[in-house]
Amino acid sequence: MKKIYFIAIVWLVLLSCTTKNDYTVSAHLTPQQQDETMWKLIRYIGRSPEGLLFEERFYAPYDSFYIEQAKLHKFDAFYKKGDINYFLISRRAPSLVDKRVATGGRFKVTTNGKLDEYEEVFRTWKMVPDTLKERSLFLFDKLVKGEALDSYETRNSSGIEYIEFPDEKTYFDKDAKQWKTKLN
Repeated sequence: MKKIYFIAIVWLVLLSCTTKNDYTVSAHLTPQQQDETMWKLIRYIGRSPEGLLFEERFYAPYDSFYIEQAKLHKFDAFYKKGDINYFLISRRAPSLVDKRVATGGRFKVTTNGKLDEYEEVFRTWKMVPDTLKERSLFLFDKLVKGEALDSYETRNSSGIEYIEFPDEKTYFDKDAKQWKTKLN
């Protein structure tokens, strides 16, 4: 009897450890919430008009530009844990063949729905869509689980392209909510 009880407990523990989170965007956000969330993030994650200062991204005259930018991006994964929202968003990358680049990060919103904290944790290399999907979801899962991603940065990944940024010179400044370059 003890043996059956032990096997049942081990089986339940193994089952709970292998349970995967559902990162399907539609499992967490309605289509309207997806649009609202993209609108909150696009001025950070999207390209800005040429010559614009970072603060100017938020000026109303540029709304139409960012509406177009939002159409070029898509949610690949989303997960909410407590008050932290995790996102994985990709866009087509300039290339002779079809390639995409993905950004994974997290954010919090205030009680009135405004973006509070925002951090881009990683940006991938340009990859063909199938490879990007596999590798970016792998990284996203590790991000949500709180696991370290340094071994997937270029300097540590043994020639396999996962994370382009951060790297030795580029980091994400959480206070400024933008990527910056270290001056040596």
